[in-house]
Amino acid sequence: MNNDYSPERIADRMQIQDCMYRWCRSVDRLDFELMKTAFHPDAVDIHGAYNGGVDGLMDWIRNRHRDIPFSMHAVSNMLIEFAGPDLALVESYVRTTQRYPKEAAQALAQLAGGKAPDGAMDLLTSSRYVDRFERRNGEWRILKRTLVADWKQVVPVPPDAPKPVPGWESGQRNQEDFVFRERKALGLA
Repeated sequence: MNNDYSPERIADRMQIQDCMYRWCRSVDRLDFELMKTAFHPDAVDIHGAYNGGVDGLMDWIRNRHRDIPFSMHAVSNMLIEFAGPDLALVESYVRTTQRYPKEAAQALAQLAGGKAPDGAMDLLTSSRYVDRFERRNGEWRILKRTLVADWKQVVPVPPDAPKPVPGWESGQRNQEDFVFRERKALGLA
């Protein structure tokens, strides 16, 4: 009898969940070394505006996100179905919020139907990742990802939008973000 909730399968589920969280941190902090740990080297990403291998995905994100100062991916409703001892289908809901200043208009146009907007915009999405995970050498990683776009909304950023408060920690899309400084302080980096 197959037990999808044995201690071993619960550990598999946690490893898959951790991989999804690593993906979110990596794309939002533009940590390309961490991003590699979410995918097998021969993985394929079907993202709509980009379809291809992992190295190309990272190049695409590096170029698209160059002028995007804020990005947050949040995954939830993760349903993990095991198709074999080392193979799983994982559907995860993903909410994305990104700020596109005027200089990032072409990057937004890639995801908003091809038309570059005027002025700064926030992009809000509700999508799903449908991932084929495979365990190799004891490690679960994504082998094939398909982004299923369910809903998008583009909202103009008002000129008087709130700005970071001096003296408060503000998120950064690089290795200077607070989480990396804390990781270093705790010996995790």
